[in-house]
Amino acid sequence: MANAVPAATPSGFDSDTESRSKKQSILIIALIALMTEIVAFEFTLISPGLTDMAIAFKTNQVGLVMTVPLLVGGVVVPILGKLADVHGKKKMLMWASAFFLLGTAICATVTNFNFFLVGRGLQAVGLASAVICYGLIRDLIPARWVPLGVGGIGVGIGASSLGGPLIGGWLIDNHGFRSAFWFLFVYSAVVILATAVFVPESKVRINHTIDYLGAALLGLGASSLIFGAIRPDYRAVAFTVGVAMIIAFIVAERRIDQPLISMGLLSRPGVWMTLLIAACYGVYNGANGALMPQMLRTPAIPGNDESGLGFTATGYAMHYGLPSGLAAAICGILGGWLARRYSPRFVMIFALTMCLLTAVLIGVGAVDTPSMTILVAMVAGTGMGLYFVASTNLLIEAVPANTQAVTGSMKFTSEQVSGALSSAFLGALAANYVLMLNPTTQQPISSVQGFEYGYLICAAVLVVGIGVALIMRHGRTPATGGVSSNQTENSVSAAQLAH
Repeated sequence: MANAVPAATPSGFDSDTESRSKKQSILIIALIALMTEIVAFEFTLISPGLTDMAIAFKTNQVGLVMTVPLLVGGVVVPILGKLADVHGKKKMLMWASAFFLLGTAICATVTNFNFFLVGRGLQAVGLASAVICYGLIRDLIPARWVPLGVGGIGVGIGASSLGGPLIGGWLIDNHGFRSAFWFLFVYSAVVILATAVFVPESKVRINHTIDYLGAALLGLGASSLIFGAIRPDYRAVAFTVGVAMIIAFIVAERRIDQPLISMGLLSRPGVWMTLLIAACYGVYNGANGALMPQMLRTPAIPGNDESGLGFTATGYAMHYGLPSGLAAAICGILGGWLARRYSPRFVMIFALTMCLLTAVLIGVGAVDTPSMTILVAMVAGTGMGLYFVASTNLLIEAVPANTQAVTGSMKFTSEQVSGALSSAFLGALAANYVLMLNPTTQQPISSVQGFEYGYLICAAVLVVGIGVALIMRHGRTPATGGVSSNQTENSVSAAQLAH
């Protein structure tokens, strides 16, 4: 059994945290928001260059550039989340950031696609900040500011979704895709240094052992399924091995004291239903990150309804990245206010509905003009900004503070693994629909029909997510910043929750 380290106060909040000034709290929120921007930049800054990477590396599997970090992050981040609960959230944030910088430097320099994917895998370690930073918000600022603090992180994610494609598009069009990685390296180094200096360490701790076996089984299982998606000649064997590994993972998690996916926490309706919603959103989000830039940058062929819009990297940024990022930034702070004023469940239903509308519009072929692209981008950004605020507040309201990183990593795993699988499977589906070979580069020119089918599949999954949110009893009251969930520690110990 795990032994919980007592919190600074019986309620689970540190007295220093509760007395922290508004000015100090805003500084912490701002720096943590900038840290989470790095996570979004890992995708938004890079995605406009997928077409250029496919040409440079002479590959038709460029979707793996988005799939690999999702997969590696989904396996590694839960371990780092537990290590953060044990050794300190800021300490693990700094270690994860170091691996991220190494991976970014590799991506900026190597010329071999396999080594490039190794760099993307190392970058994925930095995704731990997506989990750890939310825990730091809860640990370091007064409870009354937590819902708005989470909204502030949503603004950061939205801002990077806005600025990432714009900066990346300009750099890629004028200096090649590697320049986007060098920009990411410099920006990240500055933000990481500022965070190291000005953000204090959390005092919340809990004793955990790390489930490396569970992580290995989950990683191998998901990797086998993804390998089967992109290699039809090995599909039967890969799928068999993948399913066997996933089953072994589930069995193993039930037999050990401190699993990667906590069965005790998972049994709480407020937790497992949120994680199921997160998996549904992950299917949509993973596919969107891989498919959208490729679809919009597919060359336009006059008179052919199945050709794309032929955007440049900058054109993609202006028509999709800018409006979606702007909407996400606005809805990040709006979602925090709505969660505190009404309920996080209300915000979640709104968010998923916007995502569903996006998927349906693309799936039925409505994104066929630049103006329609902008409209859909705004709807997509609204869903993204609201989702991250809603899902985080739902978990904050469900568990005590000293299991925040554990449950946050569980949500992250749900999003990332489902996102990795969907981006691989639906990316392979889209790759099967080819119009012709580019006469200059000899790269296949995709038909938008494959992308549309992929989004219709995402729409079906999002309907499931909305159904779960509608029947969810948890999260129907205004968000408290974790006050109500910490009160449950008097009756349920953190050690019990960890099992």
